[in-house]
Amino acid sequence: MYKNFIKLAIVVSVCCLHSAKAQETTRLIVPFAPGGPTDQITRLIALELTKLTGKPSVVENKPGAGGTIAAQYVAKAKPDGSVYLVGSPSVLVINQGLQKTLPYDPEKDFVPVSGMTHSPLIFIVKGDSALESVQQLVTRAKTLRNLMPMGSAGNGTIPHLAGTYFNQQAGISALHVPFNGVAPALLSLLSGDTTYMFDTLSTSIENIKAGKVKGLGIASEKRFSGLPEIATLAEQGYAVQASSWFGLVAPAKTPQATVVAMNQAINSILTAADFSKKMAAMGIETMPGSVDQFAAFIEAERARWLPEVTRLNLSAE
Repeated sequence: MYKNFIKLAIVVSVCCLHSAKAQETTRLIVPFAPGGPTDQITRLIALELTKLTGKPSVVENKPGAGGTIAAQYVAKAKPDGSVYLVGSPSVLVINQGLQKTLPYDPEKDFVPVSGMTHSPLIFIVKGDSALESVQQLVTRAKTLRNLMPMGSAGNGTIPHLAGTYFNQQAGISALHVPFNGVAPALLSLLSGDTTYMFDTLSTSIENIKAGKVKGLGIASEKRFSGLPEIATLAEQGYAVQASSWFGLVAPAKTPQATVVAMNQAINSILTAADFSKKMAAMGIETMPGSVDQFAAFIEAERARWLPEVTRLNLSAE
């Protein structure tokens, strides 16, 4: 039904984008360095957006300070529909709990526009590990008296929070070993220095297919179509859902008509069969939906993860 709505609305949305009193070029600000998955996906969307609207859409990278530089830049931009932030869990949710003083307000300085993509997290161990299920790992962790090493991409990252949330549900504690990014965390897992970790499916899928790592459970409400043999954590008795996601937000006070028009344009790209198929091959799922649905999603993420940041007494300062 929603796809039919998008088809009906697309003509209106494109007209609104054409007639918006904005600068000629639409700028999508990415808070990460060029070359990463967020950058690559945003560039694909920008290309399709240019084709759809007839107005140039470009990607600008403003990395640094956990996304704070890019967020502050967009927060201060003119609300004329020419500048959008590619928001992430860190920028729109986690930073709020990690930093006592942010140079931007995630809740007041932006208006949600549209979800883009998300990649569910997956519970992984080394490919030749004797552990064949999550329950086996939990049992083993309890015998080690909380000394089983759990790796993560860093303190306060979604994989870290998902791991601690899982540990709490499973009734275990682990020796958390944070790294500066997912690459060194994976190297530690492969070398046997850590036993398990949560990773985004998009970065683990090729390692799983190659047998380098073993997926024991997906932190999603349903199994991933590309790896249907891996059960969800919920199926195994652990209600853990977590993903690495990205979506567009605009400066506060951006006209509602402009926001809705951009939402409908982005949704028409996300629901295109070729685009969805390309994302699925990378372990990524699209996030089509209305402005209100994306706003509700962000609020749900804050309600889920900010209490966990507080419980762990995490701080970036």
